[in-house]
Amino acid sequence: MGGYAWDGDDRWTPYEVRGWWARREAIRAWIASELGGAQNAREALRRYATYLDDGLEDYLRGYLFWLTEKREPRRGKPLPAL
Repeated sequence: MGGYAWDGDDRWTPYEVRGWWARREAIRAWIASELGGAQNAREALRRYATYLDDGLEDYLRGYLFWLTEKREPRRGKPLPAL
């Protein structure tokens, strides 16, 4: 985790973010397959699945704005579609 969020803006493009989002069902399938693990891992995966369903889409739309505009979006302005 030492490099977490360190160079993401250099590696992610709007195209790649949209592609990742389009494959989110594969991520849900991976979570389901991993839920048989340790209790701590199961809880973390459940939280991740919940975030996939409620919250991550808005975050990624804001991130797309950041990648294209290099600034935070203004409140009330439309965000890019995924």
